[in-house]
Amino acid sequence: MTSIMDEPLDLNVAALHAALEQVAYYTYAVARPKPGAHPKATPIAGVDPHHPVRAITYGDLQILVSAVALAEYDLTALESHLQDRGWLEFLATAHQRVMTELLESYTLLPLKLCTLYTDEDRARAALADNAELFRATLDRIEGAVEWGVKAYCDKAALAAWAAHSAPQLSQLANSVAAASPGARYMLEKRLQRAAQQASEDLRRSYAYASHSLLETHARAAEQNPPQPTQIHGHSADMVLNGAYLVDEAGTDAFAAALEELRAQYEPCGFSFELTGPWPAYSFSSGSTGSDAGDE
Repeated sequence: MTSIMDEPLDLNVAALHAALEQVAYYTYAVARPKPGAHPKATPIAGVDPHHPVRAITYGDLQILVSAVALAEYDLTALESHLQDRGWLEFLATAHQRVMTELLESYTLLPLKLCTLYTDEDRARAALADNAELFRATLDRIEGAVEWGVKAYCDKAALAAWAAHSAPQLSQLANSVAAASPGARYMLEKRLQRAAQQASEDLRRSYAYASHSLLETHARAAEQNPPQPTQIHGHSADMVLNGAYLVDEAGTDAFAAALEELRAQYEPCGFSFELTGPWPAYSFSSGSTGSDAGDE
């Protein structure tokens, strides 16, 4: 007689582990499919690549989620992870990858990093409780994407430009050159102060003009605080950190406006950096909250 224990066990160990593992639902965005868009044939891998992104539906709304191990994302684990810069950078990169792939097929209302639910019913209830707000926000951003523009100013290059382009500085420089040794010191100090003021005025004026032109080609625009050098990594100072909600049909016009700014202001010491397209991070409001940390 053969015991059942003598028969080979045909078990998928990975599937067994998944069944035994407690999961939470990592939540990316509230969404609506774009008109005419079709889901990708290949599922999008979530922040945990073993679990694909999928939709939980409430009427015309969807909340896009993927499973993660609850042990990695409960309150205790998150308190530790949030102190780990490497973990945060890895998560943010994975989160952004998912959002970029989803943007092809969905209008996205982005949610905060680490928005989590312990089961589908709670995620669906969050959609139901906030459905009116979500629909209004999706209506406002539908058909548009976010572009970021950062402008940097090289102080030395701008000062050189100002010295040759500002009439008052040219006049003062001529006065310095023609002055007697006794008068020259005071005139040089005056020229130095005037040159510094002229550079500051031009920097503010050109940054304002840059934002104003880009804003005319956007559905909405926001100016964020300029980042310090240790964050952006450039040798020049950041003078504009703008976000622009641009109609998808108006992308070429927005890009042309940026090229116009480059042609006008790069000789003055300005440079421009374009990023995107992104989901409408700067133009979305509202959150479904999170309950995984409370369990």
